[in-house]
Amino acid sequence: MHSTIGYHFVKSAYGTWLPGDDRGHWSEAWDEQIGYIEPHMLHEGDPVRLRMARERMHHPEVRLTTEMIEVVEQTILRCVSESPWSIVAGSIERTHVHLLISYTTRDIYKSMKWLAQEMTKDIHRFMRHQGPVWSEGKWLQFLFDQTHWRNTIAYIERHNIRRGLGPRPYAFLGSETGMTFPALFNCPTARGASPW
Repeated sequence: MHSTIGYHFVKSAYGTWLPGDDRGHWSEAWDEQIGYIEPHMLHEGDPVRLRMARERMHHPEVRLTTEMIEVVEQTILRCVSESPWSIVAGSIERTHVHLLISYTTRDIYKSMKWLAQEMTKDIHRFMRHQGPVWSEGKWLQFLFDQTHWRNTIAYIERHNIRRGLGPRPYAFLGSETGMTFPALFNCPTARGASPW
């Protein structure tokens, strides 16, 4: 059995990458008209499912503004300083966030839920936007080998390069080996303040 070396976390802004999206989707849903869709499988675009998903939205689609992206970056930096895990690669885009996270013994599902909640709270605290920020659910992939790990780093860094930011534009990024900065182990918040 392979050991987990890290996680690829993706969180989509509210109303983006809906079930039925042309890029494909991983949605799990039951609908009386369409039926059940298998979980944990990539499904092709489906205009009927996409229309139905849009009709069920209660708020306008969210596209992160430059200011919202800055709040998300600062929130991630704070959360990393309060956590035993580090973020090795990251990209904050208008429609979604990619994070490559080092292995942790903490519950990664709870950790990422906490991170998403903190990003939402800070956007509500510092911005005029008060509605939902993120779509329900997430993409969370466990990584088990160095080749997949390096390929995921390159994939995420290409997102930043494509936007003209350089591969590693964020202060919250740790070393590419996935090790947490040693200074974080000595700071008081890293020794227990984070609930996850």
